[in-house]
Amino acid sequence: MKKNKPHYSPELKAEIVLEVLSGQKSPAQISVERDIHVTSINGWVRETRKQLSAIFKGEIQQPEQRQAQEIERLHQKIGQLTVEIDFLKKASGRWK
Repeated sequence: MKKNKPHYSPELKAEIVLEVLSGQKSPAQISVERDIHVTSINGWVRETRKQLSAIFKGEIQQPEQRQAQEIERLHQKIGQLTVEIDFLKKASGRWK
């Protein structure tokens, strides 16, 4: 019979990773206290370390930055489509 893989919330993972990175507790201590396999904890810490460097390199953007870029892209698309519609109206002879 197959066991279901436990699901841990992002908040819990962040809390555990912060405890490890701050040196408050070792992954082994947290593993015993919270009944989470030490391999999972070490994986979360490793992934966090990778992501931290990407954040500082600017590869991972804040939600506000992504939203602003998406709005800018959509405005450009609206402008492009408006020009195309006007061209097609003129070409079809329906321009008034």
